[in-house]
Amino acid sequence: MNSHNQPLNKAALIEQYQEAFAKHGDSPAAVLWPRGRQSIRFEALTAHIKNDGFSILDYGCGLGHLKDYLDQRFNAYKYFGVDLVPEFVSSLSTKHPDAIVQEIASHEEFTNTVDHVIVSGTFSIIQGNDPAAYLKYVQGVLTYLFELCNVSLAVNFMTDRVDFKQAQAHHVNPQDMCRFFCDQLSPRLVLNQSYMPYEFTLVAFKDHTIVRPDNIYGVLP
Repeated sequence: MNSHNQPLNKAALIEQYQEAFAKHGDSPAAVLWPRGRQSIRFEALTAHIKNDGFSILDYGCGLGHLKDYLDQRFNAYKYFGVDLVPEFVSSLSTKHPDAIVQEIASHEEFTNTVDHVIVSGTFSIIQGNDPAAYLKYVQGVLTYLFELCNVSLAVNFMTDRVDFKQAQAHHVNPQDMCRFFCDQLSPRLVLNQSYMPYEFTLVAFKDHTIVRPDNIYGVLP
């Protein structure tokens, strides 16, 4: 396995997940969330989704734990999952035959339009040795994914407001990322820093039309 003290390329990142999956099986530890708490994250990422009948992209789907969570809340929806790791894609396809799952090497390989895009934990490890360049890459991916959504894009990050950072961990300034969202994606957004002390979630909404003369946003689907 690539040392955490060395720059990670895509192949090394895939290998890291493969080894975690071989060791831990279908569990949060296999997707490098050893402490669990996924349901708390998923609630923050999907609280704005209220009704059945939507389509959703789980970008960096891992083992489909988001789908496990959604299945407890909704009766009818269309789930797409994409991931770099072939073992994750195979396992998820077997566990959830109704899911549409795709192994990708680049975000541009997914071209379907969906109602909601969810990105959970996907950008927590820096690829390469230039954090600023990786942040630009992340922003480019988010811009692409926002174009695919009809209703919302939700993503979580580790905050930079910490007193300790592991090597290769990607910590993001909430205000800077919020400014990027507002300037480049949509001014209609939610910044949630209330569910965990060292993480945050941003949700951007596609429809930011101002309803006149009330000067309000319209009702979300």
